[in-house]
Amino acid sequence: MLKMIQKKGIHAMLAVSLVSLGTVSYIPTASAESIAQVEANSLSMLEIKGIALDKDFSAEIFEYTATVANDVNTITLHAESADPASSISINGKALAEGNEVAFNLQTGENTFTFTVNDGVHTTKTYTLTVTREQNDNNLLKDIKLSTGKLSPAFSSMIADYNIDVTNVVSAITVTASAIESTSVISVNGAAMNEAGIQIELPVGKTDIPIVVTAENGDQRTYTIHVSKASATNSQMNASPQNNRSSSILPSLQQVSSGSGSVQKTTKAKLSALSVSTGTWDSTFSSNEFTYHITVASDVKTITIDSTAAYSSSSIKIEGGTNKTIQLEDDNQTIISVVVSYDNDDRKTYVLVFDKEK
Repeated sequence: MLKMIQKKGIHAMLAVSLVSLGTVSYIPTASAESIAQVEANSLSMLEIKGIALDKDFSAEIFEYTATVANDVNTITLHAESADPASSISINGKALAEGNEVAFNLQTGENTFTFTVNDGVHTTKTYTLTVTREQNDNNLLKDIKLSTGKLSPAFSSMIADYNIDVTNVVSAITVTASAIESTSVISVNGAAMNEAGIQIELPVGKTDIPIVVTAENGDQRTYTIHVSKASATNSQMNASPQNNRSSSILPSLQQVSSGSGSVQKTTKAKLSALSVSTGTWDSTFSSNEFTYHITVASDVKTITIDSTAAYSSSSIKIEGGTNKTIQLEDDNQTIISVVVSYDNDDRKTYVLVFDKEK
């Protein structure tokens, strides 16, 4: 055998080379078939148009997630297969031409199942879970009253209001609606309904809280401060009870102030009010409560300085003690400055900031 190889060395070497080539050519063929089988029902691309996945796509990774803001209610999904002959469906819906399909999102988790099938190999499934965040809007759209008028005029950004009613008003019905339908409203602790919430009004001060709870749980409270006047002498004398007993008349006459009712003077006033920048529509006055202030379009925050006319008064800007307020991105921001004196006397100054266009 050795001699034959020596005599025919060239032929022997050729034979070995052919065997070797045969062996080499067999291995790549098997590898190609294996690779084809692996790629037959695989995705080569999976994406949400304009939204990033939690990880880079890979044909060998089968689960993905993504999170979008609440204002995103529709997404477009795009998928491609490694094998053009394979069909792709998402939640049972076949991909149309262009390999894209749009889906509406509900709040919370939305699951999309991508199925890849060529009719020959085992079907492969990829899963994408898209979480749409809950709505955080807890603003009111309006407040309606059966009687009385809000002061200042309603604005979603103003939290405190005052109304005055006469003594003959025994109750008031409050109806409120939210900007977002997903928000929940309660008035004086009762759930809002179409008819509104009726609140009994005693003489004096009554605070009516309106609590708005956003879908994500964030709350905002609006408060209506109602002042109901005391009964006048004429109203008390006209009552059936007084008609039945004339012995009460002397005491009523002692209550009388003689020359009409006495107007209560408020001490809940500011002696000074200024802002860090902006042009006022009028000069500040303690007895004027609404101002329009024009600021440059690039102003992001405003600092408010205020001084109470009486040192024992308290001042709240937008319901708090922070003097620097973030301005809205749109053209107008409304800020309330509430002055309280002895908890029974309250006035609200309203600053309307208009951005230059």
